[in-house]
Amino acid sequence: MKKIFIITAFLSIFIFSGCTNKNEEVIRPVEYIIVQKESDIANKTFFGYLKSASLTDLSFQIEGVLKKIYPLEGQSVKRGQIIALLDAPLYKIQVQEAKYNLSNAQIQYQNAKNYFERIQKLHAAGGISDNDMDNARTKMESANYQIQSARERLNYIAYQAGYEKILAPTDGTLVTKIASEQQYLKPGDVVVKFQSNQDIEAYIYVAQNYINFIKRGQKAKISVDAIKNKSYDSYVKEISETSLEGTSYRVKLKLYGQSPELKDGMSASAVFKIEENQQSKIYIPINSLLEEDGKKIVFTIENIEESTGTIKKNIVTTGEIKGDNINIISGIKTGDYIVTKGVGEISEGQKVRLK
Repeated sequence: MKKIFIITAFLSIFIFSGCTNKNEEVIRPVEYIIVQKESDIANKTFFGYLKSASLTDLSFQIEGVLKKIYPLEGQSVKRGQIIALLDAPLYKIQVQEAKYNLSNAQIQYQNAKNYFERIQKLHAAGGISDNDMDNARTKMESANYQIQSARERLNYIAYQAGYEKILAPTDGTLVTKIASEQQYLKPGDVVVKFQSNQDIEAYIYVAQNYINFIKRGQKAKISVDAIKNKSYDSYVKEISETSLEGTSYRVKLKLYGQSPELKDGMSASAVFKIEENQQSKIYIPINSLLEEDGKKIVFTIENIEESTGTIKKNIVTTGEIKGDNINIISGIKTGDYIVTKGVGEISEGQKVRLK
């Protein structure tokens, strides 16, 4: 009896254990990615040249003989540095005249003041009429006004002392000497052409099939042929409305970083990031794709809870291949969970664990 009981118990345990293993569902771990869109962006290079936004004509404001132009053509200068010096004999005569007029006005005032003080004493003693007293006061006040006027004139001419010098308005470069030393100059005659280092721009020519991808404020990297291994940040300032000979459009770019080494007329190029396709594309790894009955299949994971989900089969339309990725035109969307490995070992409706 004892042996029969042991065998029966053993068989019961074996049968129960076998039923449990058979009914237990195996959840396969899978690797995945979350679908995101990628813009079809490429770097495009266009060519042009540098140009100073203010190639300035510098001149004197008074007439005279040009004594000296100090910098050489092409030489860099600092703001406030002397560019040219003028010998202005007429100005010197005006200074002497103004000083003489001021001195004379002071003498005339002192005489009028002395006269008024004598008349004032006589008036107090009753020897002078009120009318004579008023006339003496008027002469003294008029002489005082002449002093003020002469002083203002001298100050104005003294202020013009700076007009004998041309100073660099900013850091920049003396581009060309127009006048010659010992040449007589009238006010406004051009002495030199000056280029500021603070307003160099790039004029770039963009092909007509790309011009609509360029926008005001768009950033670009500027390279200059004469300056190796260096680039400058810039942004689009202006875009021409008409093409040049029907092939390209001029785009003006403002450089953020200015430098004395950048010169008017230097050859330059600009690199733009061009988004050729205005609608972003979906790319997934090629190994996520499965072909079944002539159709392309992608498995997605749905109903995800606590790192487990259910497999769904999606028929997709594909596009171009880029490296190890392929463009999906339709069939999946941004945010979908895509199975990336072992797609041949799973099926629709199967439960999986996100790895």
